[in-house]
Amino acid sequence: MWPSARSGQGQPPSWPTPGQSPPPPGQSPPPPPSWPPAGQPPYPGPGYTYGYGPRPPRFRRRPRFLGAIVTLGVIIVLGVVVGNLGKSRENASVSVTPFPSGTSASAGHQEPPGRIGSSFELKDGSGNLYRVTLTKVIDPAKGGNQFSVPDAGKRFVGLVFRVKALTGSPRDEDANNNAVIIGSNGQHYPADFDGIAGYTNFDHGAIHVSTGETVTGSVTFQLPTDVKVSTVQWTALSGFGSTVEWIGPG
Repeated sequence: MWPSARSGQGQPPSWPTPGQSPPPPGQSPPPPPSWPPAGQPPYPGPGYTYGYGPRPPRFRRRPRFLGAIVTLGVIIVLGVVVGNLGKSRENASVSVTPFPSGTSASAGHQEPPGRIGSSFELKDGSGNLYRVTLTKVIDPAKGGNQFSVPDAGKRFVGLVFRVKALTGSPRDEDANNNAVIIGSNGQHYPADFDGIAGYTNFDHGAIHVSTGETVTGSVTFQLPTDVKVSTVQWTALSGFGSTVEWIGPG
């Protein structure tokens, strides 16, 4: 027979514990043991953390002065970079100051333009010093023979140069490469290689002269009929060295 609850009471049925014999008929069963046992705290319910609830996340507050230090460091670095860029730009810029009259342009600086008949001193690639003079501008010039005629709408212009070797003998100097005419329209006109009457083109442009001696030759150009000779340039080392100028007849 299953034990049943006492009438009128909501107590659970009394069950014998293991190892305990059921009470004899007519005798009341012993009271059930207390739950939980005496001296033991009750078991926690769901979600109970034994007195420790979930800890909220702790955020570390960045010191206020840390952001200011970082910003100051960035400003200092930018200032150093900008300063270095400015110094490098200043070092890269070179001011070109014309030499006084009568000095050499072999150091790479350009002398002030001279008039027709003035002289300049230059050096070749070996350091030999020579003096070049623009003695005459023939405009228009006549061809050296009947076959030397300018193109349609153009004319011959002859430049006569005198070269004197001061130290050594100029090397790799070619008048056809050294001389250039700048027209009144701003354009540069190179040599035409045609001969003009009364002059030779050095040694086909090449300059051969011994120390202390002088050689004279001409360089021929073709310019449009409406363009005047504004400036004459002579650049040493066949166009790769120092440059000197003469003001043209206009």
